[in-house]
Amino acid sequence: MAVKTMVLTALMLGGASAAWADDQLDWAMPLAGEWTLAGVNDGDPYCALRLGDEGVIGGADIELSATCLRNYPLDEVAGWTLRDGDIVLIDALRQAVLAFAAFDDDIYGADIDEFRRVALSRGAPDVPGSMDELLSGTFTLSGPDNTEPCGFMLEAQSATEGSVSQEGACPASWKAKPWQLWKAEGDTVSFLAGDGAPILTMTLADGLTFTADGPDGPLYFGPGQIVVE
Repeated sequence: MAVKTMVLTALMLGGASAAWADDQLDWAMPLAGEWTLAGVNDGDPYCALRLGDEGVIGGADIELSATCLRNYPLDEVAGWTLRDGDIVLIDALRQAVLAFAAFDDDIYGADIDEFRRVALSRGAPDVPGSMDELLSGTFTLSGPDNTEPCGFMLEAQSATEGSVSQEGACPASWKAKPWQLWKAEGDTVSFLAGDGAPILTMTLADGLTFTADGPDGPLYFGPGQIVVE
């Protein structure tokens, strides 16, 4: 009986997906395109996302940048829809993850929690044009939504190498590493000990954030505030 129920459910969802695909284009197209998600306070992170116009179950498709996934609780988002004029990011079960109310045609706002308010505005954000421009300043290594952050200070000596030091709060597994240098090649950056021994290699995903597979899931590294211990 359980297997039969699962098969019927899969068939129903598959049919629903096919039925939604053409119907959703009309309502999704006016809002489809590149958007910037950003906190409303100075120094808050910003990131790029794309609202699509192709149907998925319960809404339309969406593309979230690595920087969005690094800084905000969006790892369950599978699509977006409109509900009473709000842009609503939804999970695979059509449940709302985050709802943005309209201020005007180009700006929407939402509360992640009582301490974090974010805005969604049309257009893609600016990103650094080179590795040495990107890899200089304060950075954070973390899981999704900035879980277990580890702070760093980076300085670029050239477009391909520079210094790195761990600063502030950091999980013990990363804090004990002998961070000294970074070296870039193409879209990858490697963090090294003073003797050149490798610690971690990551790939630039979206112009602001590097990613790698960690022992407990995805790792993200990008510009961020150092948490004081």
